[in-house]
Amino acid sequence: MNRIGWSLAVVLSLALASAALAQSDVSAGGSAGAAMQTTNAAGSADANAKASMNADASATLDAIRKKGATLSAKAQAKAEAKLATSMKRCDDEAKATGDAKVAARLAASFGATADQIMAEKNETASSWGNLMVAQCLAANAKAQVTAAQLLTLHQEMGWGQIAAGLGLNVGESVKAVNAESEVAAGHAAADARMAVIHGEGARAGLGIGAGTGLQAGSARAGAGVGVGVHIKP
Repeated sequence: MNRIGWSLAVVLSLALASAALAQSDVSAGGSAGAAMQTTNAAGSADANAKASMNADASATLDAIRKKGATLSAKAQAKAEAKLATSMKRCDDEAKATGDAKVAARLAASFGATADQIMAEKNETASSWGNLMVAQCLAANAKAQVTAAQLLTLHQEMGWGQIAAGLGLNVGESVKAVNAESEVAAGHAAADARMAVIHGEGARAGLGIGAGTGLQAGSARAGAGVGVGVHIKP
């Protein structure tokens, strides 16, 4: 082949290689674009789901605020005084015997693990008494709320108002918290029988094996009715 022929062959080879490379880039770009679109779609769906959950939670908490505000000042003061005694009993026990024992006792009562209860306390930076009340109310409530959400709400209003806002009987709420404080203090058996509260906003079917208020909407299937805490003789 002469020099001109070789030159033409080289030019043709380079042209074919360039075309193949361009096609490869287009194909790779298309795959990357499709992957990016899929990722963006998934991220958008996740963001929309979170926004919807936040909106639902906000509406629920607003409803609790509105309903809780209707509790009379007299009923509120009476409930808070009795709840304060129960909370102090729980806090004093933790100081005397350590966090681990209180966490284990409450965990057994609410159907959780001691690690979950400890993590909840650390994450919310709450006292043992307040966490006990929040767990008790959240576990009994039909509304999809967590103990953490109720602890945040407690910065605005009292526990008696929150109980009323959840549609729980305030008097029974006080008694249930007192029963749980006996468990926390080691005066009652931590036997996975949660103190049950009644009312229009109470969750049905609570008792033995009732779940925890750690997760919003978690199933709390259980057998038995009434206050499920047995005081030791």
